[in-house]
Amino acid sequence: MKFSKSFALSVLNAGLATGADYAEIYYQDKRTKGYTRRYQKVDGIGSGRTCGVGIRLLKGKQQVYGFTSDFSKRAFLDLASSLALGFDGERVLTVRELKKKPMRKNINPIAIPHSAWSDEKKIAYLKDGEDAAFAVSPEVKNVNCSLSESDEHVEIYNSDGICCEDDRVRTSLVVYAIASDGKSFQSGYEALGLSCGLELLEKTDIKALGKKCAETAIALLKAPEGPSGEMPVVLGKGFGGVLFHESCGHPLEGSAISHATSPFTGKLGQKIGSSILNAYDDGTIENGWGSENVDDEGNAPTKNQLIKDGVLVSYMLDRYTARRINPTLTPTGACRRESYRYLPTTRMTNTYIGAGTSDPKDIIASVKYGIYCVGLSGGQVDPATDQFDFTSDVAYVIKDGKLDHMIRPVSLMGYGYEILPRITMIGNDCERAPGTCGAASGSVFVEVGQPTLLVSKMLVGGAGGNNE
Repeated sequence: MKFSKSFALSVLNAGLATGADYAEIYYQDKRTKGYTRRYQKVDGIGSGRTCGVGIRLLKGKQQVYGFTSDFSKRAFLDLASSLALGFDGERVLTVRELKKKPMRKNINPIAIPHSAWSDEKKIAYLKDGEDAAFAVSPEVKNVNCSLSESDEHVEIYNSDGICCEDDRVRTSLVVYAIASDGKSFQSGYEALGLSCGLELLEKTDIKALGKKCAETAIALLKAPEGPSGEMPVVLGKGFGGVLFHESCGHPLEGSAISHATSPFTGKLGQKIGSSILNAYDDGTIENGWGSENVDDEGNAPTKNQLIKDGVLVSYMLDRYTARRINPTLTPTGACRRESYRYLPTTRMTNTYIGAGTSDPKDIIASVKYGIYCVGLSGGQVDPATDQFDFTSDVAYVIKDGKLDHMIRPVSLMGYGYEILPRITMIGNDCERAPGTCGAASGSVFVEVGQPTLLVSKMLVGGAGGNNE
């Protein structure tokens, strides 16, 4: 622990002097390092460090927050006292002792720390992927292979009388290949990430990954434009789950529910989706990209079922949003932030649609004409309307129950609350994929996921027009 318990008590009590009913200290020390090969050379090796303290005070449904990177004791006491000026009441709480909160289980065990490999070995590993991609065809014009490492230590002290700490280690690997036939450029992309050490690299065939990205980029050069109009859409397993994450996950976060900006506000216990739909936010997945042993206000993670058989049964909540919605609600272990500079709030961890019973082949066979999106490369959601617009990375036309031909990226458009009831088949092949999510408390690591599933009708925007 970086703080002595006696000093943490003095800071907490300074914040509680004017009537706050909750005080919290958050300490963060995060070190990052990244390696990149591009244009067949080492493009960069960089490192960074983020270190500081944030203090939060709550009084009923009010909260104040401040932070500092000045590590003098006077700076912490002054910050707590300054924040206390946000309230004008009398002390209602004094913290007399802090007890270390035991960790139930380390859900993110590390086998190979980042320090176990030299810089030269890591760069050589990336070069293997780069070489494999270039070897596919002269049409491959550039390959970007990158490795990112994060080693973070956090400590939390609060007026519930608890203190806890967590060491968070994450490793991610990205391969990006660009191909050109002289008339256009296309790309293939793969990203892997886990809350683990360099065992991720040992488990990953970087050469196969590079080859796959190059082959995808080359195939897209020859692919025609996709169709447009309303049609059935089969969304592939894994990163296809980003559509649920953006269009439905964010509206189920306590921050949206408590401000009544979500279409799901006040709908607990109501049917919002197909009867075969089950969805979860699960921060307990071992080595999950979004898994942490405690969240950023010291709560243990939970496997939180959000939707059960199409019925909305839970929200994602932190301490503050639970107070705003209903004081009887409890946090779900989903309070997160990018760094000590951000006020924490409810954020997703590992959010996914649960496996169904259908064979993925049967799902495709059920479609007379539509498209199959292997995955989604990104998109956006208007938080005011819940309207989404996503782009496929690799997609195929489906004709008479069979994959017909690859098409260039198409857009998928609609509203999250309209899509959920239109999910008519869910596969038995659930997978998850890593991502980074930006919102009010900064960018945080999250997993998205789903099985192969069928949406009976969705608006597709392709440059090829209506080709049915």
